[in-house]
Amino acid sequence: MSTKPMKLAYFTLSLLLVVAAVATVAQTPAATATTSTTTTATTATSGTDVQKTLEEILEEPTTTDAYRYDPQGRRDPFRSLIGPTPKTDLNQRPAGVAGFLIDEIKLQGVVKTPHGLAAMIAGPDNNGYLIRVGQKTFDGEVIRITQNSVVFRQEVNDPTRIERYREVVKELNPSANKK
Repeated sequence: MSTKPMKLAYFTLSLLLVVAAVATVAQTPAATATTSTTTTATTATSGTDVQKTLEEILEEPTTTDAYRYDPQGRRDPFRSLIGPTPKTDLNQRPAGVAGFLIDEIKLQGVVKTPHGLAAMIAGPDNNGYLIRVGQKTFDGEVIRITQNSVVFRQEVNDPTRIERYREVVKELNPSANKK
């Protein structure tokens, strides 16, 4: 048997199946419409109760006080993903060390006092300041002072990082330590 008559036979069979399926689908909506009207007529008495209940639910007054969002451990969808908003605008910073960014501070020296070590820094205004452990800056605080360095804890505003803080070390002679 050659392949051309076989292909023709398969094509004819497929065509007949498609035509039969289309004919079946074309007849189905008429039959469904007939059965649905019969079903509606038989359930009309029980459907009125359901209809009344649905109308009562839809007619209930809706107020803004009726809905409360309960996060249950989920993130608040209305809070920014970028992170907390800064306390003040960069143009309206407090005066002195509390208004300096850690990147703007230059370590000038470390001084030993009766209360422990203190660091001398130069701010962006080219004035000298004395800072101690616990002193707040605009974007962090001093957490440790050693003989050669000051360690700051800087707040990180990056949603991709898990940690909210990073340590920044300012050294007295950064070029001498790299040799």
